[in-house]
Amino acid sequence: MIRLQDIQNALLPVVGWQQDYNPQNQIDEALTQSESGLTFQGAHPLVTLANVRAIMPDDYLYKYPEYVAGYMYPKGWKCRYTSGGVTKIYISERTVTHNDPAPNVGNPWAEYNMVSDFVRNVTIAGINTAVQNFIQEKQLQQETKNLLERRTFFDGAARLAATIDPTGKIVGFEIVPVRAMGVTTKIERIGLQMVGATGTVRLYLFHSSQIAPMRVVDLEFTNTKGGFQWFTPTEPIYLPYIPGGDGNGNDAGGAWFLCYNQNELPVGMRALNVSKDWSVEPCQTCLGGSIESWRQMTKYLQVSPFGIHAPLDFAAYPEMFDIGQIGYTNTMNYGMNVEISVGCDISDFIISQRAIFATVIQKQVAANVLRTIAMNPDVRVNRNQVNVTRDELLYELDGAPTGRASGLGYELKQAYRALELDTRGLDRICLQCNNHGVKYRTV
Repeated sequence: MIRLQDIQNALLPVVGWQQDYNPQNQIDEALTQSESGLTFQGAHPLVTLANVRAIMPDDYLYKYPEYVAGYMYPKGWKCRYTSGGVTKIYISERTVTHNDPAPNVGNPWAEYNMVSDFVRNVTIAGINTAVQNFIQEKQLQQETKNLLERRTFFDGAARLAATIDPTGKIVGFEIVPVRAMGVTTKIERIGLQMVGATGTVRLYLFHSSQIAPMRVVDLEFTNTKGGFQWFTPTEPIYLPYIPGGDGNGNDAGGAWFLCYNQNELPVGMRALNVSKDWSVEPCQTCLGGSIESWRQMTKYLQVSPFGIHAPLDFAAYPEMFDIGQIGYTNTMNYGMNVEISVGCDISDFIISQRAIFATVIQKQVAANVLRTIAMNPDVRVNRNQVNVTRDELLYELDGAPTGRASGLGYELKQAYRALELDTRGLDRICLQCNNHGVKYRTV
C-alpha cells in the first residue's frame, strides 16, 4: 500500500525544468523548482521544453470542459472558451457565475497555460514509473503486506424505528491509528443508513493537526428501503499516522474525524442507530463472529463515536473543532458504517528520502520524452528541433545492439541500481529488523 498522490506531491519539486527564455513560452514557476539542483534538460540535449510542447497532442485542449453560460465555476476551475474562432483555456480566479471568459478588464477569468499542465503530467508520469520500478526492483511487496483486509466497523444494520433526531451537532467517528509510521488505514467504502428523505449527505474528514478539512465528500443517498447504502470514494482516502497530532508539534497520536453536520442533512432525513456499545468488547454470544473482527481491528486503530455542537457558520466555513469539547457517545453510530483495510505503507519513508530519487526521476522523465518523440513521426521532423530519425533516437536511448552498453536507457538502469533505501528495522509492525545474527563463511 502506497499513497501515490502524497508521493507525487513530495517528489515533484525534486527535479525541475529550466525555464524558457521566451516569456511567451514560459511554464509555471513551480515546475522550475529543483531541490536537487538537477534539471530535466540536463539529462539529454533533445529534452527541451520546445520538444515537450511538440509531443503535446493537438486535441489536448479537449480534456477541459467547454464553458457553459450561467454555470457557477468555483475558484481554480478550468474550461475552454471559443471567441472569434480561436479556442483558449481559462481558469477562474474566484467563484464565477455570469462572466464569460473573455479578456475584459476586471474579468475573474485568466488565460491558462495548458502547456504547464502537460509538462506537469509528463513529470508526474515519470515519477510514478520511477516509484513503481523502485518498489518492484527492491521487492518491497513483502514489506507492504496487508494487515487487515476489508473489515467493517460493525456487522448488521439498525431497526427502522431506531431514528436519531438531529440536535444541531457535528457527529461521526473519531479514528485513532496505531502509532507506527509504516502503517496506513484505507477507507474502502462508507455506508449510510437514513430514513425520511433522500439527497446529498456531506461528509467531512478532519485531522487533529489541521484547521481545514482534509477531504469533503458528497454522497448522494437514494435508498428508500431503510438498509445501508454503500459508497466507494472516487479518490482513495488514507488515514496514516501523523505525529504531532495536537497541532503543536507534540506526538499526541494524531486523530482523524469522519463526520457530518446534522444541520446540513436534507430536510426530513433521520439517521438510524445500531445498538452497540463502542467502549467495550462485543458480546460473542449475541454478535457471533464480530468479536474476532473487533479484536483484529483494534490492533491497528481505535474507533469512538462523538458529537459536538456545530458553529452556526460551519457549513460556510468548516473548520476543525475543539477536541477538548467533544463528547463521546459510545452507543451511537449516527447512521454510518465504514469498511477499511490496513496495510504496511512505505510512502513516508520514500518522501523522507526523496533526495536519493533525483537522478532516477531526471533520467526516467527524459527517457519517456525521447521515446515519445521516437514513436511520433510528426514530432521528429517539426521545425522546433533538428531532424532526427527514429533509429537515431532509439540509439540515444538504448545504445548499439552490440558492443559496450551506452545510451540514456543504460544510464537510467545504472541509476536504479544505485538507488538504495533500506527500510528494515524502521518500524515495529511492518518494517521489523531482519537480523538473524552474525553469519560467517569460509574463503
